[in-house]
Amino acid sequence: MNTIKQPKGIFHIIAIQMWEFFSYYGMRSLLILFLTEKLLMSDQHAYALYGAYTSLVYVTPIIGGYLADKYLGNYWSVILGSLLMVGGHFVLSFPSSDHTTLYIALSLIICGYGFFKTNSSCLLGELYQTKEQEHGREAGFSISYIGGNIGSMISPILCGFAAMKWGWHVGFSLAGIGMLIGLCIFMTGRKNFSHVSKPNLPALQKKSAGIPHWSLLLASLVMAAVGLVFVLKNLWAGYILLVICLMSLGHIINLYRKSDEEDRQKLNSIMYFMLFGTVFWAFDQQGGSSISLFIERNIDTDIGGFTIPTAFFQSINPIAVIVGGAAVAWLWKVLDSKSISVRTLTKLNIGLLLLTAGFSLITLSSKLAMASGQTTFVWLLIGLLCIGVAELFIDPVALAAITRLNPHGATGTLAGIYMLAGGSVANYLAADIAQFTSTDENAGTLDLIVSATQYHHVFQSILFVTIGVFVLGLLVDFKHRKQATI
Repeated sequence: MNTIKQPKGIFHIIAIQMWEFFSYYGMRSLLILFLTEKLLMSDQHAYALYGAYTSLVYVTPIIGGYLADKYLGNYWSVILGSLLMVGGHFVLSFPSSDHTTLYIALSLIICGYGFFKTNSSCLLGELYQTKEQEHGREAGFSISYIGGNIGSMISPILCGFAAMKWGWHVGFSLAGIGMLIGLCIFMTGRKNFSHVSKPNLPALQKKSAGIPHWSLLLASLVMAAVGLVFVLKNLWAGYILLVICLMSLGHIINLYRKSDEEDRQKLNSIMYFMLFGTVFWAFDQQGGSSISLFIERNIDTDIGGFTIPTAFFQSINPIAVIVGGAAVAWLWKVLDSKSISVRTLTKLNIGLLLLTAGFSLITLSSKLAMASGQTTFVWLLIGLLCIGVAELFIDPVALAAITRLNPHGATGTLAGIYMLAGGSVANYLAADIAQFTSTDENAGTLDLIVSATQYHHVFQSILFVTIGVFVLGLLVDFKHRKQATI
């Protein structure tokens, strides 16, 4: 890779993206444990709140992207999003008797994520303006992806250790400090972003009903933050998702009506990707909820007198992505040199097979825990590694196929709907699935056995579903074996 061709601002974007991953995944690794152990929420309530939060962070980037395009530009959207997330993480470190600070903190992070997530990638894309730089675009985004995973790899370890050693507030504060460090590094490179899109001052100063749009924008942000507090407190996220999903479904139906036979076949393929992507992520996201509590309660994490914090296990996924990503990239390069092409459906089925293998080992782990209440973490560790590698065969493959198929020139919209399905909908479903593991039992040997049995039943059910989905995937692959596009 010739890094000389990379634009100067890439370092600052990668730095803030890495620290954003650090803050988000560091906090997320603690959240379900904090809700159940510190705030003493029931498993069912904790799972529901966790699902509402993780689903909404994938909805707000749609609005944040629109506001960046119309008013703020990507650069200032990234700064605003970062400040909101820093504020949210620090507010989270201050408890309140009625959990008000919890809901305010999550609301601020959700709003910040909306301004940051897609706009940081769009800002990176703005840096490639010359033909020479264009050759380094794909490499730049690859470096950005690796940087983000490095942040999500180290954050559960550092935040988890800080929370175990000095308390929850220190763990959450560390996540906020990480985001603040990223923002400071980003702003030192301001001169490298002098050529990117600027805020649209005429649009901001334009008035509606005598009120400048910048005032309406600020008021809307405050109202959104306050509204999200009530949404989270009352667990109304499902209603918001329902409305957005119905709107997306209507758009897809409209695309079908406008499409010819060839584009309809492409849309059918993309619907398949969305369905299987949603199933995959609904099960994959158990790692931050049900699997996390299973580790906390039923996995012996003691090594030579040192107890591994449960949050550490959240680092397994990014480690698998980084190491597995290098191996997969090498494999595709070797196959390409031999003129061997692996079809999209085959790649997706490899991902489903690895997901099935991962949950078979996690199910085995829960089965072993049923004997005495606890078991070794070895089988679960290998299972989580399998699931992490499986990720490489799902989203990157599906999104690449969507951009290649491009039915009716609606790539951007369909990619956004795919992310809605695999992000928001999948996270919401993941929380519903996790609620089946809920138990109100207190600590103790007998209770641990009951807990392990409950987890085993759910993990085993997930395993059966993954086997069924994998078999279905093989049948679909066989049926479409003559279609080179998928």
